[in-house]
Amino acid sequence: MSFGWAYYGLFTMASEHLEFVESSALAVELCGIPLATPLIPAAGTLAREALEDVRGVYGAMLPKTVTPAPRSGNPPPRVAEAASGMVNSIGLQNPGLERFLEDLEHYDIGAPLFVSVAADTVGEFAAMCERLVGEERVAAVELNLSCPNVEHGGLQFCAGPSAVREVVSVCRGALAGKPMFVKLTSERVVANAVAAEEAGAHALTLINTVPALVVDARARGVFLRGGLSGPAIKPVALRAVYEVSKVVEVPLIGVGGVAGGTDVAEFMLAGATAVQVGSGSFVREPQVVLEEFAAYLREQGVFARDLTGALAGY
Repeated sequence: MSFGWAYYGLFTMASEHLEFVESSALAVELCGIPLATPLIPAAGTLAREALEDVRGVYGAMLPKTVTPAPRSGNPPPRVAEAASGMVNSIGLQNPGLERFLEDLEHYDIGAPLFVSVAADTVGEFAAMCERLVGEERVAAVELNLSCPNVEHGGLQFCAGPSAVREVVSVCRGALAGKPMFVKLTSERVVANAVAAEEAGAHALTLINTVPALVVDARARGVFLRGGLSGPAIKPVALRAVYEVSKVVEVPLIGVGGVAGGTDVAEFMLAGATAVQVGSGSFVREPQVVLEEFAAYLREQGVFARDLTGALAGY
């Protein structure tokens, strides 16, 4: 698959590797967990076969979202190119929690392991958290609150603060002693973020993909209904991080449209402690993104941990 992001500079690779700043300048701490770099792969965007290629680049590992039972995902088409991005509807294809745990050692590349979970009911979310709380290899759990909520009339878990508060509160009890992140979409993000924090979330991941539609004009039909990711949604994600940072005390993990080192800096300046790299990693090497970020730190004469919320004049 090709992506028409050339005008964004995504295909402009450095002619030679940048000289890194000292490792301590890249380090951050997230909910008491030390990360060698603030970069984290967004769930579902890093193939297991590519793990060795990103050793030392990502500060933590975050595999594809896992569900209680195996899911085969949605039928094709699943992906479509969009202006400065892509629309996908994968359908959370995964082998299920138990099989995932059997293969957990594959994700050990010397970085903390975060696990993203999704379910159809509050009870299923809680059961997954109870299963993961005893896994010493799992440093933290990220609740993906963007799947159908059977217990709330078919709405999404992220549809409103009361639904968010319920699932987060139940999972907080099930995950006693282990950090819990909550991933939210852009809809009602400030109110939902406040509800998640009040219910016990240790950190918030902002944002998920933006609902989108791809139309086939010649066939006069819908080609794909899914979520938009890529540089097109970065301004939306930045605003979400910035606005939420003003009303919560917990750390934020920014995600949405990151494709270069300056993008990482912008999310951190807007209020993020760490930054996830998603579909941008399909067209640029994460190593290059980190090198550009390191160059930014060197140019500014700052450490990564000093950037969070440091927007001048705001």
